Amino acid sequence: MKAILVHESYKASTELITQEPQAIEQLSAVRNSTVACQLLLHDGNRNHYIIGDEFSIPDEIEIPMIRVDIFSELPVKAQFVDYYVGQQELAYADKLLERTAKTYPGDRFAPLYLEWQVDETIKPQAYPVKIKVYRAHLTSHEECLLEKNLTIEVDGFTFPKDYLETFHLNMWQQPSNLARTFDVPLWSDAHFDLIKEMAESLAAIGQKAITVIAGEIPWKGWFNYIVKDYPANLYEYSMVKVKKTPDGELSCDFSVLTRYLDCFFAAGIKEEIDVFGLLGVWEPPFFPLVNLDHPEKLVIRFYDEGKGTFGFLNQKADLQEYLRQVFDYFKGKNLWEKVRIVSDEPKKQQIDSFRASLAVLKEIDPSIQIKAAFDKEDVLFELLPVIDHPVTSYYCTCNHYESLIKSHPGKMQYYVCNYPDKPNTFLHSPLLETRMQGILSYQFKTDGFLRWAYNCWPEQARTDIRYNTSSLPIGDLCFVYPGNHGHILLSLRYKQLQRGIEDFYLMKTAQAAQPKQTDALVADFLKVTDTKRWMIDSHHSHPDVFLQTAKEMEAFRRALLELLEK
Repeated sequence: MKAILVHESYKASTELITQEPQAIEQLSAVRNSTVACQLLLHDGNRNHYIIGDEFSIPDEIEIPMIRVDIFSELPVKAQFVDYYVGQQELAYADKLLERTAKTYPGDRFAPLYLEWQVDETIKPQAYPVKIKVYRAHLTSHEECLLEKNLTIEVDGFTFPKDYLETFHLNMWQQPSNLARTFDVPLWSDAHFDLIKEMAESLAAIGQKAITVIAGEIPWKGWFNYIVKDYPANLYEYSMVKVKKTPDGELSCDFSVLTRYLDCFFAAGIKEEIDVFGLLGVWEPPFFPLVNLDHPEKLVIRFYDEGKGTFGFLNQKADLQEYLRQVFDYFKGKNLWEKVRIVSDEPKKQQIDSFRASLAVLKEIDPSIQIKAAFDKEDVLFELLPVIDHPVTSYYCTCNHYESLIKSHPGKMQYYVCNYPDKPNTFLHSPLLETRMQGILSYQFKTDGFLRWAYNCWPEQARTDIRYNTSSLPIGDLCFVYPGNHGHILLSLRYKQLQRGIEDFYLMKTAQAAQPKQTDALVADFLKVTDTKRWMIDSHHSHPDVFLQTAKEMEAFRRALLELLEK
């Protein structure tokens, strides 16, 4: 049995042993954080692996049982990491399982993610860890195959409890997808239990924004109605119930939206409310349009109490009344300052309709704040004067962040999506690229990072997250996974983004105290600091950027901590 302790950012795949992973014997930790590594087990055979003292019988009773026991003074959580098929038909380890036994075939490592909680009460010193690996068959006595030793060095630095507040993380949520994936009624108690869980998992990583759906199917299901490559139902539905009385009076029921917002507020996410479905809506080919007297064909479903049937708003006056009631709802809750009407990547041919639609919104309330994601430079600069909060693609940010932070200080973010090829957060992306987003946010001088999506799951997401792979690299749609036990499961990518947000805090704090030294450290780490040189074109990075190793990443963090100690 081969057992290797590796850096937390190691990504196991079925491209098994092209080269031996770099083994580690020591971890550095700071307080009010976690420290983690992975244990890779492999002997070329199919084995049933067990964590701790559980007795678990494999389905195939003839295969060996490999048990891992961890002895540590610091509290530790051990999790198996599950694989998903990614690019080139390779499987990549990413999903963190909440179970203590799992069978792995012999064509891959059995990875265990080991994570220690280091709170502010832990004394700065060295803590030894011993790991023992045992083997047995069903009714045989165990034999100890091997032992591994690890030392955790706890530093004197302590993260403040509010360190996440410095980073504006915005991962778009897909609330209807939660109900569909877990097979519970939309907006039911069971659905809201899942929404609460989603909100709590987002809050733990520093999420600041709430995704609100105020118009039906705002992204038109991400083209799922014409996608033949791993098709899926990806439609999202409005949180506002609309009725029309027999005399034509429009009324809105906001009880679902209120309960939804309360889930996020309770989790501590209350800085920003992003409202989708009211501006810059997609009009993809072949999708049925509403015959609406408005520059954009918004989809607002209502129940006609007189007829007892559902329909869609098609009169300008009705739409304006709906918008007015939505705006008044947020004002009545004293939330208006937090609301952003969001448009996702408006296209060049839609600029005129976008402007005309925006004019209608501003007629209702000129104080409305507009947020838009831009993937094309020409559209960005055409619409930038009417945008309060621009979010620019990685490519646009590389080329224009200096002008954007001047025109929209403290109000801009960047995002990655189906491009660039690197640094990104795909299933196959090296995990350090996910962690790198914290350093990139610092270098771009943005207030944070946006990613779609947190949980846009295709139909078989418990075992397969492929969808429209010709356009969307695997892993682009989701950052976490649905579990078989009715709960959300985190990922290695989630853990590395959290580490990147820690890096961001350290850089911002060091920069405030030692600006020249901090910028010099960042420049030395990045090697290439001219962001215009990072990209060959809109989708492809230069091959000589973002080649940093885990060893270099940890040395960079230690250097930041030394600056802070000074």
